[in-house]
Amino acid sequence: MAASSRYSMRQLRSSLVSDTMSSSTGMLDHSRGVSSRATRYSEPVTAYNVAPKQRLNLVDIKYGSKKDTAARLRTYGYKESSKDRKRREWQEKQSKRAENTEKPRIHFTGWMYLPDLILEHIFKFLNYRERLHASLSCIMWQRVFWNTSIWSHLIVQGDTMCEYRYVIAMKDYTATVDTMRVSAALNAIGEKLKCLSFLPHENLHNIVTFQEVVCRWCTVNRKKLPNIKCFVYVFPCDFAKKRNEVEIYGTGGMILQNMKNLLQCLPGLERLELVDLQLDGMDGEHVLDEVSEVCRFSLKTLKIVNITRMPFSMLTVSSFAYLRCLIISPHNLGDDLVECISSMPKLRNVHILSNAYSECVPTPVDYRIWKQCRKSHPRLRVHLVTEGKHRKEMIYQTKAPVKSLVYDSPYSRANQFSINLAVELYKTDLEVYCHRGLPRFTRSRSFHSRADSAYLYLVRQCPYLHTLMIRERISSSTVLLLAYTGKNLRYFHLRRNAIILKCDWPKSPDWSDEFYTWLKRSSKSYFDMEREVSQILGFRWYALNDKQFKLTHVNLNFQYYYDGFEEAF
Repeated sequence: MAASSRYSMRQLRSSLVSDTMSSSTGMLDHSRGVSSRATRYSEPVTAYNVAPKQRLNLVDIKYGSKKDTAARLRTYGYKESSKDRKRREWQEKQSKRAENTEKPRIHFTGWMYLPDLILEHIFKFLNYRERLHASLSCIMWQRVFWNTSIWSHLIVQGDTMCEYRYVIAMKDYTATVDTMRVSAALNAIGEKLKCLSFLPHENLHNIVTFQEVVCRWCTVNRKKLPNIKCFVYVFPCDFAKKRNEVEIYGTGGMILQNMKNLLQCLPGLERLELVDLQLDGMDGEHVLDEVSEVCRFSLKTLKIVNITRMPFSMLTVSSFAYLRCLIISPHNLGDDLVECISSMPKLRNVHILSNAYSECVPTPVDYRIWKQCRKSHPRLRVHLVTEGKHRKEMIYQTKAPVKSLVYDSPYSRANQFSINLAVELYKTDLEVYCHRGLPRFTRSRSFHSRADSAYLYLVRQCPYLHTLMIRERISSSTVLLLAYTGKNLRYFHLRRNAIILKCDWPKSPDWSDEFYTWLKRSSKSYFDMEREVSQILGFRWYALNDKQFKLTHVNLNFQYYYDGFEEAF
């Protein structure tokens, strides 16, 4: 019932714009219908004349008893005051004390008989030393310790497989890599590894030693590690930070050379991530030479963020013939690289990512280059992403096929200027607009200080928008208007704590009395708002709490709209 009614509701919302679409394309032949080009470039307008009357058969998810559910509905109601809430909570505490039914605690003693799948999932959250200690507890856990799935991902940090030795000059114990332990571990789990990550925070010398041991092990045994499909290296460029200021240092020299030697031992690599290397001079030009020789036909995902400190176009990317996803910094993307990307038929997604350590302000790619790229590579999807704790503005690319705008910074705010600029540049392409994470700033509750009207303008002008993620304060009436206006809106993520139960929109001349009455009535409580949004979207919809909102992931590589069949490899 819910699935069939969902499409009828979509047809109802689409029929609201039929008069506008027919008037804008009145010169077309009615036998042919509305052309795709006219539909794409027509003005998207929603008629706010009819309130949604169709009732879908949606099932509520009930937790606990009926008494708890009724209390929860009263809590979400608009009529319950703070005084009534405190009285109700006090009565619930008194009733619990009156029952005084303390259940005896049940101590679980069958840890050794846990299923292998549960133990494998638990072991994945432990580092190397903790896994080793857990395997010494019993025979069952030691047997699970050697399973392949547990050692599919090895994270190497500054103290991984190290022994602490006393240094007289420092008068303290320091961690030193135990080369015999690393060699024994490679003999035991070398063929089981599928992902190798280097995430150092300090002790860079131990990382260099670990890489040397791996390269020497491959040379002595005359074999490589073809089962490793993913390699991640994140350089701590802010390791010399002080209290009030951060000095960024790049890598190079022996650290870079050992990493390149290690990459030559990974012929089956499919995903490579090099983050914050901050290279200078000729090092950035030749950093991918060894990888292009070994993994030219196997690499599918390449992430190079801040691989150089100054603007430099990474033309080596074009040597990977079967590359599917490219994540690159804006100052490493030049006009010549975009021209090379247009001749890479397998490439589908280009993420232009900037973080807190992107110091230089790059020059955007010429719009004529992007325009030519759209013609030669129509399936290319570009995503603009900013992440990290910084207040820098996103670098916009004019005429680029931008499908997503993602702000993953706690200090980025949604304002009228940025949304208007996004609509002006990517009106017919934008599909995803997200502000991820929790904000670290305060904003007024006033309607004129919020971005409610800007979000509504975004949804009205971008007809292909299917994912919208809002973390700032908006009113419940704005939530209803966004759900009603977005004709293709499917993934609608909101923070429950940021929703203001209020209808602060003045009546527009285009709105009917029936629609405005429905808007005011449905914006008085969370329950009514969620019910009406669920009726509009066609499925059960809930506002998220802060924990759920923080853990919500958006897959930018997923293609929502059909764009033809993929060619076979």
